[in-house]
Amino acid sequence: GVLELLSATNDAPASFLLSQLGYIQIMVGWVGAPKGAPVSDNAGYANPAQFTTSEIGVSGGGVTSKLSEAAIMATVPTLAQPEISVINGQAVTSSLAVADYFTKRHDDVLKKIRALDCSPEFTARNFAVSDYTDASGRKLPCYNITRDGFAFLAMGFTGKRAAQFKEAYVNAFNQMEKQLSTPSVLSDAAHNASVLYSY
Repeated sequence: GVLELLSATNDAPASFLLSQLGYIQIMVGWVGAPKGAPVSDNAGYANPAQFTTSEIGVSGGGVTSKLSEAAIMATVPTLAQPEISVINGQAVTSSLAVADYFTKRHDDVLKKIRALDCSPEFTARNFAVSDYTDASGRKLPCYNITRDGFAFLAMGFTGKRAAQFKEAYVNAFNQMEKQLSTPSVLSDAAHNASVLYSY
């Protein structure tokens, strides 16, 4: 068969591969707002996602009809990383956001942080004790966590989301090493750093 570009639900671009007799129908599509789409500050942006669906069937000798809405897919946006905020000029996440991202109980994340086997200096630099007010009005403990603290903490987690984070972290290092091995990238990075620091 030949790939044919059709518009699926809500004008999402989709490609269909269809061959007759015994047939295989595959759809690849993308969901989520495109970059630069207008949106309310309160609404935020959904993370774009790619999906693939397939159907294998046997034709009864007739022709199967293609519908423009061949697949309907409900999506729930997922966080690409825990919520990050800037506190005193430093980008941090919170133990609450980490618990939410990894779908863990907050008290379990607090226990994990307290049990980390890292130096007191590392702990002081990367895990700042804080508090928050819960729905019933109680002040409860939490931590503000730097990027390094988050990486150290998350490397000890297990499960699918933790594995995805670890793999992405390794891939980011590999990509950075690849960029650093290209001489022109080094000079571009040095130039960009000097421009940034001149402001």
